Amino acid sequence: MVPDLRILVDGDARVYRRGDKVTGRVILGVEHEEDVVALKISFSGVCITTTNRPVYTPHRADATAPMQRYQERVQLFKFEQDLLSGSELASNKESRTFDFKFPELTVPRFSKWQHGPKYLKSPHPLPPSFQTDTSGGQAVVAYCLRATLVRGGSHRPLETQEMLPYHPTPDNIQLEPQAHSRVLYAQIWKPLSDSRTAMDKAMSKLSRRSSSATGPRIVPTLHHPETIAPGQNIPLYLSLEDASPAPNFQASQCTLDCVTVKISTHTTSMCGQSATSPEDIECKRVTCLSKSNLAKPLPFNTKAKLAHNFRLLEDTECVPSFKTYTITRRYDLSVSVGLKYEGREFTVRCTTLLEILPRVPRDLLPGVLEEEEEDEPLPPYAPREPSREFAPMYESIFMLEQESSSETSLAYTTSRGSSTTSNMSTPASEVEGMSFGEAAVSR
Repeated sequence: MVPDLRILVDGDARVYRRGDKVTGRVILGVEHEEDVVALKISFSGVCITTTNRPVYTPHRADATAPMQRYQERVQLFKFEQDLLSGSELASNKESRTFDFKFPELTVPRFSKWQHGPKYLKSPHPLPPSFQTDTSGGQAVVAYCLRATLVRGGSHRPLETQEMLPYHPTPDNIQLEPQAHSRVLYAQIWKPLSDSRTAMDKAMSKLSRRSSSATGPRIVPTLHHPETIAPGQNIPLYLSLEDASPAPNFQASQCTLDCVTVKISTHTTSMCGQSATSPEDIECKRVTCLSKSNLAKPLPFNTKAKLAHNFRLLEDTECVPSFKTYTITRRYDLSVSVGLKYEGREFTVRCTTLLEILPRVPRDLLPGVLEEEEEDEPLPPYAPREPSREFAPMYESIFMLEQESSSETSLAYTTSRGSSTTSNMSTPASEVEGMSFGEAAVSR
């Protein structure tokens, strides 16, 4: 019979972070006497990339060309412990404990001549657990425990493994994201000059009239975050400035017509050990927000909020941005804003790099926030002095309302019920202000 080999990790199912300890036991059960050469356990992190490429054959260009498989396996780190060696085991169960710790950085270094220029060669922080399908294969980052039993004779080694999910720890805890300003000089808009004829423009140059007399010269500025963590509100603002205001010209204000926000995911995986260094690039684009017919006034020199309660959900697609030896994950934020000025339409477009940070663990949040999240305690009870106003006699009230007691009680119940309902209901203004389309966005 084949021995029973198991790995039991201490604690409930959890996501490990930088510096966390991994402890547990390796249980070996045998039904009869076994000659054990070695019992080892290893703790490792690997980065595996696979892809397929057609094999080039001279004078043959058909769709049935054979495919060649490329694979590269990079060891992020590896630690081993010897649990048992050179012993005779009777028919019983053996238990051996182990103790590992997630390292701060990856271990191996690579020569700059061994791989291509895109290959990340120096040690760096551990990437998160990751797995995705590419256009030609797969890209995987995995951390696991592997127990190996080597027996005497002609028996093959017996192995078992346990996967450990890993999530990076943010270096700088940023509770609120910051919005950075980006002036879009390449998208300056002159709305009134679009309707001018060629003769009018020529006469304007000959007479040396200022171009500001023909209308505003609108410079858009987009305020957006460069880094964001799942669960944080994504600040998005747009401001407009008239770069050449005329002294005797009163410019009208613009109108915000529509807003579209998209997040693009870019995954790059490469096999850098071959001569061709095949590389796969997988791109996905998700429309996170789309609003039209807003008709919202947008005065000059005023920041207008483009989204309310716009957040990222932490799911399998929302992986923190990372770059390891052969795999890179990055994101782009694309914003498109439609504007109107006196019946003329214009669209402002901007695409910028967005870094998704690891979610901040709750145990790393400052104690001030945890105290603020709790409900305020009720004030202590203090007895009041008895009032000098005494309640009227019950008999006198009963004699006055005896004739219409049924009607009075019914009216009282009705008014009481309506009052309670009105206090608990949501005002009409709040219902109209809810934006269900701008709730948490899945990536």
